[in-house]
Amino acid sequence: MSSRPLPSASGPRALPPASIALMVLSALLALIAGSVVAASFPRTPAAPFRVLVYSGSALAPQDVVRAGVDAVRELGARNGFGVEASDDPGVFDDAELARFHAVVFNNTSAAREEGSGLGEAGRAALRKYIRAGGGWVGLHDASAGARDWDWYEGLVGAVLDRGTPVQTGRIKVLDHAHPSTVALPDLWERTEEWYNWRTNPADTVHTLAQIRVRDGITGLDEGVDHPWSWCQHYDGGRSWFTAGGHASSSFQEDDFLDHLLGGIEWAAGAKPGDCTGTRTGSFQRTPLTTSGLTDPVDMAVAPDRRVFVAQRTGELKVVDQRTMKVSTALDLAYTPDTAARSDGLIGLALDPGFGENNWLYLLRTDTSGRRLALSRFTADGDTVDPASEKRLLTLPGRRSTSSGHPRSSGSLAFDRAGHLYAATGDVTLPLTSGAPNDLRGAILRITPQDDGGYTVPEGNLFGPGTAGTRPEIYAMGMPNPYRVTVDPVTGTLLAADNGPDGTVGHFRITEAGQAGRPYCTAGATRGTADCAPRVNGARDGTGEGGGGATSGAVYAYEPGNLYRTKFPEYFAGKWLTYDPAGRRFTTLSFQREDQAFSDPRFGPVESGELQSVNGVFEDMEWNRPTAAVFGPDGALYVIDAGLAGGTGQDGGNEGAGVFRIDHVGDGRLPGAAVTTDRDNGSAPLTVAFTGAGSGLPRDVPVTYAWDFDGDGGTDSTDADPSYTYRTEGQFTARLTVTGPEGTTAMAGQEITVGNSRPLVTVHRLPDGGLFRPGDTLDFTVEVTDDEDGDRTPVDCSRVLVRSAVGHPGPLRPLKNSPGCRGSIVTETGDASLPGPHRITVQYTDGGAPDAPELTGSTSLTLRTGFQEAERFTSTGGAHDGAVAGSRAEASAGRSLTEIEAGDWVAFDPVHLGSLRSVTVGATPCGIGGTIEFRAGSPDGPLLGSLPVPGAEGGDEAVSPSTALRSSGGGVRLYVVFTNSAWSSEKPDLFTVDWLRFHGPGAGQAGAR
Repeated sequence: MSSRPLPSASGPRALPPASIALMVLSALLALIAGSVVAASFPRTPAAPFRVLVYSGSALAPQDVVRAGVDAVRELGARNGFGVEASDDPGVFDDAELARFHAVVFNNTSAAREEGSGLGEAGRAALRKYIRAGGGWVGLHDASAGARDWDWYEGLVGAVLDRGTPVQTGRIKVLDHAHPSTVALPDLWERTEEWYNWRTNPADTVHTLAQIRVRDGITGLDEGVDHPWSWCQHYDGGRSWFTAGGHASSSFQEDDFLDHLLGGIEWAAGAKPGDCTGTRTGSFQRTPLTTSGLTDPVDMAVAPDRRVFVAQRTGELKVVDQRTMKVSTALDLAYTPDTAARSDGLIGLALDPGFGENNWLYLLRTDTSGRRLALSRFTADGDTVDPASEKRLLTLPGRRSTSSGHPRSSGSLAFDRAGHLYAATGDVTLPLTSGAPNDLRGAILRITPQDDGGYTVPEGNLFGPGTAGTRPEIYAMGMPNPYRVTVDPVTGTLLAADNGPDGTVGHFRITEAGQAGRPYCTAGATRGTADCAPRVNGARDGTGEGGGGATSGAVYAYEPGNLYRTKFPEYFAGKWLTYDPAGRRFTTLSFQREDQAFSDPRFGPVESGELQSVNGVFEDMEWNRPTAAVFGPDGALYVIDAGLAGGTGQDGGNEGAGVFRIDHVGDGRLPGAAVTTDRDNGSAPLTVAFTGAGSGLPRDVPVTYAWDFDGDGGTDSTDADPSYTYRTEGQFTARLTVTGPEGTTAMAGQEITVGNSRPLVTVHRLPDGGLFRPGDTLDFTVEVTDDEDGDRTPVDCSRVLVRSAVGHPGPLRPLKNSPGCRGSIVTETGDASLPGPHRITVQYTDGGAPDAPELTGSTSLTLRTGFQEAERFTSTGGAHDGAVAGSRAEASAGRSLTEIEAGDWVAFDPVHLGSLRSVTVGATPCGIGGTIEFRAGSPDGPLLGSLPVPGAEGGDEAVSPSTALRSSGGGVRLYVVFTNSAWSSEKPDLFTVDWLRFHGPGAGQAGAR
């Protein structure tokens, strides 16, 4: 598929909305002027436009073909466009096609070259017509032809694999903005011959509607994401396809005729409609900052597009998109003991009038570390004065610090009426919780007042003065509502709840009520008395395609928003959710109105019920997304919390960042990336910069503009310049990359002059070493700091250790073990997961007179001797590597499958001094082979090998062992699968369930 650049218009520069409007208006005027001299073939249709209906070599019965022709003729007569019909392949001629703005393939597979198909000349004419900007419409059997013509398969979007018997089912209409689906119901009941596709087109086209496969339609094999109608921009033209139209009766249905009319009008260019919203590659992620973040948990975007980021460590960061400068607006200065708790700074919301009053609200642990406080603060530019605090609420009780619980959390959100919702989760609450006078484990609703107090609006769960209750409670019964959001159009409250038993619930709350344990679990009632009023929702995994674990945002599309890369209208009203553990995003669509159906199998559905769950941004890789909000520009802003625990070189989380996601459709924005050889040190400090990784694909030329000292001027236009800083302080070096159409991207890098980052080293624990559950792991920490070390000894109280050893879940501060030495007591039993366990250590220095403090950190990984094979770090090889496949008989329900000769998996790091031998659990379900253990690469030094027999000897699991040779420290350990007799015609080698390494354990790793 070809990809064309975006039209000439302003890109998502980090400018205030007024500047955005001026730039876009200028770009629109330029486009209008350009259209006077630019010609295309065929031309953009005036009224009326003309359509060709082609039915040559149609596979459908003649009555269906005639019905299709008659229907398009009637649509043309009613809507003012011309229609010509033909079954003569000779019409595919340059001069003939030039008269039409769209060609309808009416149940025909006539693109076939044999028989009465188009032939070579006709194929060439169709291709030229599309490349010149023509439109194509395909009905049903149009997907059945030209299996020898890849270009045509791309034009259609998919090729028919096989059909099902004619039967009744329902279609989920996902796009309520496109002209072909705007008038259709959410669930469209139809009797059809349903089609399976040779290759699912969902990644390459924009899906307008899907088959609801769980209706029990027999013969479907595409899974829950089964497209039925779609559109795309293809090779310069427009392509729209519907799998409907199997029977002549279809062309007498009003809904189907509306569907067909909209498809024709869009393909002819007569009506606009986005056809990129669900297609892979239609969105571009831009990093706003990827350094200096430690446990970021929540965010909000101001009207001027500044991004406020709350960190659990107590810092409130501000990212200014105009300068790419990252500031610390507020630091609550939590001690390591306070940071060791499961709260910290957890919730953030900007007042609806923030643009005028600069008020923001924080939900956080108070200075005692034992209570939660909800307070209002006032921002002054990029700083927040702690003295401006107005305390609204103080929540009683201390929350869990036990490693057996997930982190308790909370969330803040405003609705359109100015009510503030506060989710106050507490995982220590029992499953029978729900005390009406306990603000924990509830969602509160209050109305903040100008004086810093609040009132309670009408309609909460308990009326004011009701004995034994708190009137602030709006919904209760959810022990840990991790995130809440409000639909900005309907005012509906949406929440996701993470329970202590690992369950996840999604809730759609339209009025005050009791939701969650013990009343409702994800909307499923546990007794009608307890569940009134009704709360709609969908439990994670019960909806089609599964749901995300955390509530994101609901998109409010604004046609007047001139930001060029705002999200398309397709997303309007959809609930964006994300799963930090699964590292994916999904959209949840809901019924807009009540519906009833004629087939008795289908019960009625009500407005607000879950309709569909669909993946989005599936080409993007994430570490741990923890917050996602839409900005005033219509772009999506995302926090990726990284691998957690302060493991980055600069003291931030490894892989953490704040990102903006723009909708780029068929084009691209230039990328901007800054890399330096150093970012701190004493003055004078010479820094080498590079813009490697910036620009556009296919070496499209771009220009570079560097501002090293933050004064707004251009200091260099080289791609890889250097600069010497002679004054102490902290500077934001900014790179602006400009594409050929004026679109820009920016990236920044903090440079600290006058202070050096401390160097942190952990002793006694080897990176990649083994430990046994129940072990006590002793360690010491060495800190080398140029500035602090010259004046005073290193302050060991400023050392913070975080560990995930011995318990599941993210890294947590190690309670009662700050300092330069300590111990980690690991747990026994099932709590010790068979996988990598991370330890991070960070130290923050005291800064310098004219330079801020800096944090240095280090991390290491320990492993239990027993490793699930599917928990590898990476895989690859001659045949794309192994696959983690579901196997009921496997120890964790999964094994390595699809193992062919030359494939490998790697575990990184593994300390070779910890290894003496290894045992492998495998199943000889194939031809068998050899497992080799190699250091550093798939063909690195051989440490040991063991055979796995073939299936001819039986399919009982085997567990062979081998000694391992070693002479070094931590390496990437490769497990390579070989068999010289294997070929592509033969079965796979075997499956691998687990590996058990034998050795002296951590703390003794150097001993052999």
